[in-house]
Amino acid sequence: MRLSVSVRLSVVVPAFEEAAVIGETLAALREGLAGVVPADALELIVVDDGSGDSTVETARAAGADRVISLGENAGKGAAVRAGVLAAVGEAVVFTDADLQYPPDRIAAVLARLDGGVGAVVARRCRTEEVPLRRLGTRAVSWLARRLVLGAVAGSDDLGADTQCGLKAFRRDVAQEVFGRCRVDRFGFDVEVLLLLTLLRVATAVEVVAPAAGTRRSTVRVVRDGAGILRDLLRIRRWLRRGDYGVAASSDA
Repeated sequence: MRLSVSVRLSVVVPAFEEAAVIGETLAALREGLAGVVPADALELIVVDDGSGDSTVETARAAGADRVISLGENAGKGAAVRAGVLAAVGEAVVFTDADLQYPPDRIAAVLARLDGGVGAVVARRCRTEEVPLRRLGTRAVSWLARRLVLGAVAGSDDLGADTQCGLKAFRRDVAQEVFGRCRVDRFGFDVEVLLLLTLLRVATAVEVVAPAAGTRRSTVRVVRDGAGILRDLLRIRRWLRRGDYGVAASSDA
């Protein structure tokens, strides 16, 4: 692992069966973020979520600074959590392996991470989404507000697009939030937003447009929607039991 100077930015890339694109993604991140941080101050972490292809070997060959293998498919939440907790950068970002959010979108999110802001969550431009995905996004965000986020004061603005796969944190905030996370699969994004609110982290929202022509998401509306619903119910139960160790402040 290359740590010749202080690492200013860690980018965590969860990956499942991404051997065909992970090399190109890492190259694009290095090139596109060169104007944001010096090359030797950038850490690229790939977390392989139990892929059956050569994702691990390809990521290493492509020059990832660290490749973490979960060994078996645990879920995107588990992969992101492992990468974020291992990151050493002053700022930590996670983004998708298909580069749905190219380096210029990552740079825009990072630009908001200054002063008193501890985290930045991206929100997708609605007009850039295909109709079925837009419907799924709205349904999940509505459920998240109804079942989880609506119970906590200050979470309204963050819940408009819970599933956008681009978020940035100061390292201390990332450690605090992900050290408390419990959800392993797609519902983890809602848990992250909940914890940012419970911990009273100053959080900014940045509207971004996904890149045109990216591969279809691995999220399937019906199957993964049911899984997200189960996660939301679990998060609500943990919140009510006080399992997160942070008292909720409610407007209700």
